[in-house]
Amino acid sequence: MNILPSCAAFHRNRRTLIVTVPLFLIFCAVMASGAEEQRAPAAVSLKTVVVTAERLQEYVKNHPQDVKVVERSEIVERNLGTVEEILKTMPGVEVASTPGTGSRISIRGSGQSGGVLVLVNGRPLNSNQYGSQDLNGIPVDSIQSVSVFKPPVPVWLGPGGSGGAINIVTSAEKPKGEAEKARSTVKAAAGSYGLGEGSLSQQFAAADGTGLFSAMTTHRDGSRTNSDKDSGSLAVNWNRPQNDGSGVEVSSRLYQAEYGSPGPIDNLTPDARQEYQKVSLDAKYTDAVGETGTLAATLYGDAVSLEDRSQSGSSSTLDDHKIGVKADTTWSGEEGAGDLRLGILSEWDGFEHTLAGEHHRFRNGLSSQYDRSFGDLTPTVGLRGDFTNDFGLAPGAVAGIGWGMTKQCLLKLKGGYTVNVPTFEQLYQTTHGSIDQTRGNPDLAEERVWSSDLGVEYTFAKDRSLQVTFFRADTFDLITSERGQDLIYRPMNLDRAVRQGVEITGKVAWNKSLIAESSCILQQSENKDTGKELPYTPAIKVKSTLRYTLPQPKTRLEGTVRYEGSRFSQIENLPAEEMGGYIVVDLKATQPFTLEGQAAEGYLRVDNLFDSSYETHFGYPTDGIVVIAGLQLKF
Repeated sequence: MNILPSCAAFHRNRRTLIVTVPLFLIFCAVMASGAEEQRAPAAVSLKTVVVTAERLQEYVKNHPQDVKVVERSEIVERNLGTVEEILKTMPGVEVASTPGTGSRISIRGSGQSGGVLVLVNGRPLNSNQYGSQDLNGIPVDSIQSVSVFKPPVPVWLGPGGSGGAINIVTSAEKPKGEAEKARSTVKAAAGSYGLGEGSLSQQFAAADGTGLFSAMTTHRDGSRTNSDKDSGSLAVNWNRPQNDGSGVEVSSRLYQAEYGSPGPIDNLTPDARQEYQKVSLDAKYTDAVGETGTLAATLYGDAVSLEDRSQSGSSSTLDDHKIGVKADTTWSGEEGAGDLRLGILSEWDGFEHTLAGEHHRFRNGLSSQYDRSFGDLTPTVGLRGDFTNDFGLAPGAVAGIGWGMTKQCLLKLKGGYTVNVPTFEQLYQTTHGSIDQTRGNPDLAEERVWSSDLGVEYTFAKDRSLQVTFFRADTFDLITSERGQDLIYRPMNLDRAVRQGVEITGKVAWNKSLIAESSCILQQSENKDTGKELPYTPAIKVKSTLRYTLPQPKTRLEGTVRYEGSRFSQIENLPAEEMGGYIVVDLKATQPFTLEGQAAEGYLRVDNLFDSSYETHFGYPTDGIVVIAGLQLKF
């Protein structure tokens, strides 16, 4: 498998390659140099991963899935204020804000506009999104963990995860030793480009359970004309676990935003505006089944309302209502030797748009996955099938094996197949972007994706590891976008596209005060129809983070350097569509202290320290250097 960038891509990025790749290799060498300083662990084993909001039994030894998790303790310690910030800390994951309400997420270097499955407490959040994921309505104070599954993903997570999956777990977890005591957190921050934000969360006891209320509001002017935004969110979570292992959890979220839609620099829309509201309600029941089984059943619903005023003055509205149920059971063998996971999903989605009319979709799905440990070998196999009224059967499968070759070295091999059914927005009209810029395509075919990876993970010592993964994805009828003479984007299918490469990640902690992490992705992509590169798929991505805590006065410092190579915004790969590579430096300092006897933190964050000029989306330049200062109180 040819995993190096093409000659043309290498030529465009050669200067930065000369600098970044040796630095990354030096990082890996430093990490390896401490292998003898600490005693090697007794076994290589993945930690417990929460996949459907409840804590499943620990994954069996040498499980082949590639999962990264950020727990609540790290969210608090690093003072991560949004879901976007949390995801940006993970190796191989990049997040870019869009002009509207969503976020473009790339896992393992993918530039595809969709394919990342986002779950909240195990239920699908984005089954009807287009290109970007709506993360703004999830208050970070309610988040217990965020897990990222790199492709191919387990089938029990659900359909539509060809580019990876993200599961966000929220909970009103009762603080230890403070069962009856309310706990509150207040945050306030201000920054450049008219940024002002504030949030409040309070934890309390209610009806023999624990409740959590969160509220947040944000205003930002932005650097471009008509790029201002006002948003606010409310969330309430309540859960009541029982001693017998059963429990009930209810959560609701409200998010509202009003913002400008400036358009790309060659098609400005200074008068285009949008108003967006989303309400979500989830109710979940968990219980033990027999002596070795668990059950998790969730009933959920979403209601989206969007009003879009175009540059010409005309307006359109969209209403999208969804209701569904998802149930998962896990049956474990003796001494954790094997796990059988069975799941069902049933969902109805109704869509009504001024331009596109009324449409609806029924989706029903079944999944089954079995993992079995045979000493140092752990095979896994899973099958799922989803049926929709408009596209029929969409099968999926995954199979893999993990092999603990030594106590320090783990080999992972897996492959998968999935079908991505076009969303309503791709077929008819996008909900995230002005009607001056985008349209739908009702003639789209579903994507069929074959993916595989081969990885080696080596643990030198505690908190010192290196992982190298070769990956490949072949997509038939890939859904991308094409810009017409009217400067409007419309989705289209490519007959076949290939993306392949290598991902290298490493972590080293000299002690609890000094931690370094780094990841590097080298890849090549090809539109088999034309031989051109795929849009938004750079040949190289590098991200390195260094964290240090001063012994006194306990100041936490964090710095991140990110490099992304040049890439094209369109499938034609014209010179005018090429976006140059860039290097971004982000810094953050957090100082804990006591204010009137209460725990407090002050923080200063500087993004794009050296004010690099770059575009994350064609025609959408970044604001430049961004400075944010804030204060957090806990009482």
